[in-house]
Amino acid sequence: MKVGIFINTTKSEANTTASAFGKALLDSGIDYKIVNLKEDCKDVDVIAVFGGDGTILRVVEYAFEYDIPIMAVNIGTVGFLSCVEANELEKAVEIIKNGGEFDKRSVMKVVVGDNKYYALNEALVQRCTQGVSMNEVAKLSLTIGNCFVDKLFADGIIVSTPTGSTAYSLSCGGSIMTPDINAFIATPVCSHSLHSRPIVYSDGNVAKVKVLENSSKCALYVDGKFVKNLKNTETVEISRSRKMIKFYKTQDNFFEKLLIKLNKWSETK
Repeated sequence: MKVGIFINTTKSEANTTASAFGKALLDSGIDYKIVNLKEDCKDVDVIAVFGGDGTILRVVEYAFEYDIPIMAVNIGTVGFLSCVEANELEKAVEIIKNGGEFDKRSVMKVVVGDNKYYALNEALVQRCTQGVSMNEVAKLSLTIGNCFVDKLFADGIIVSTPTGSTAYSLSCGGSIMTPDINAFIATPVCSHSLHSRPIVYSDGNVAKVKVLENSSKCALYVDGKFVKNLKNTETVEISRSRKMIKFYKTQDNFFEKLLIKLNKWSETK
C-alpha cells in the first residue's frame, strides 16, 4: 500500500503534522509520497489531505479521476469533511491500515456546451462583478427534470450536493442536507423576488440554468473556482455523476459533528 500526502503548504501546522504522519506510516510499514499534481496520484491507494475543507476540494479531482479514497486530517477551522483532527495521527494510520469504512459522497456533473466539470460541493452561476454596474442583475431561468421552475432576477443561483449544503448554499439561506440524501438543492443568491426560495429536488433529475438574453454578464464557478464566462442564452446542465467520492469516516454522529463545527466556526467570527 502507498499513501499520497497532499499538504496545504501555506499552513505551518499542516507541514509539521504531515511530516509526523509520514513517520507514523513508515513505522507501521506503509509507504508514502508527497503529491502535488493529479499525475502524482496514479500509483497511490489513499490520498491523505492536510488542511481545511478548501484544501480537500483541491484534491477531489485527483481522487475522482483515479477512484482513490480520501483521508482528511483537519488543519482548518471548520473541517466538515475531515475524518480525524491533527492530534489523531495514530488513529488515522490505524484506519488506513485496517481498511476502514467509507462515506460515499455524491458528485455533481456540470456541462456547458463541450465543457464538462465535476463538483463535490456546488455549481454557481452568478453575475460578473468586474466592470459591471451594481444595478445590473443576473436574469436566469431554472428548469428541473424538463419542468420550468422559475425565472430568477438575482446575484445568481447555487446548485449544491448534500455535501455542499453546509457551504455557500447554507450562508445564502439553503437547508442543510444529510450526506446520505439523494438530492440536490437550488438556492438563489440575493434574489430580487419575495417568492424565490431554495428548492430541494431529486438528484435523478437534470437541472438547467439558462442565462437569459437580457441578463447581466454571468460566470460559472465550480466548487468556488472560476471556470468559464457565460454567454447570454447559454445553458448550464447539472446532474449527478455515476461515480462518487469516497472519504474515510469515523463513527461520529453527523448532527453532533455539525453542531460542533458550526459553533467552532461562529467562535472565529
